Amino acid sequence: MGSSDMDLQAAIDNFDRAMTHCDNIVAVHRAHGGGGGGRRYAEISLDRAVIVLAIAAWQAAVQDMTNATLDMAAPSSVPPIEHARYQASIGHVRKAAADFATPNAQNTRRLMHSAGFDPRPFWTWTASGGRGRPQVTWTPQSVDARLDEWLKVRHAIAHGHDELPVVQALQSVRLDGATSDPSIRLADAEQCIAFVSRLVRLTTLGLAAHLGVTVTNAR
Repeated sequence: MGSSDMDLQAAIDNFDRAMTHCDNIVAVHRAHGGGGGGRRYAEISLDRAVIVLAIAAWQAAVQDMTNATLDMAAPSSVPPIEHARYQASIGHVRKAAADFATPNAQNTRRLMHSAGFDPRPFWTWTASGGRGRPQVTWTPQSVDARLDEWLKVRHAIAHGHDELPVVQALQSVRLDGATSDPSIRLADAEQCIAFVSRLVRLTTLGLAAHLGVTVTNAR
């Protein structure tokens, strides 16, 4: 690979750096909190910013992982003409990665599959249910649904909609039963961070096995 090419560890490191800003915003939110009831609109803006940045980091990670797959699969020690033929053969995937703008489950899988890797079988894990609830097993189907919900929330925030969508990703809907104009909370921002971080970790570990390399997942 050339010095400007992407490898899988670089994709992971880029994601970690991007997510540091989400962590910092959460820290600012916690430091800014104080007494008194009612909605704290300044903090709500911070929570919205976290979700926008987390989904942006996920989108960039998918692009980086796709390009890393292409770069790490490139033939080595071959005549320049063979290398040029390989680059020409993957040109459509490069363009799809560059144009990737809506990182929902379907589009993510389509892009990565075009590079020879299907991430969906690796999207399975078990997590705490919270508030004394039993553990939750995440399947590829439930991950698809939750990722798409976060995309809907990000879209509503980015486009300045008056109300957020009523989706299970939001605590006010999932736990409190809100049926309209759901609130967004610090817990939602933290859960979005945890969700995309887990998704990147599992995807990169699966991709590392696929490529036969070892990586360090920091998050």
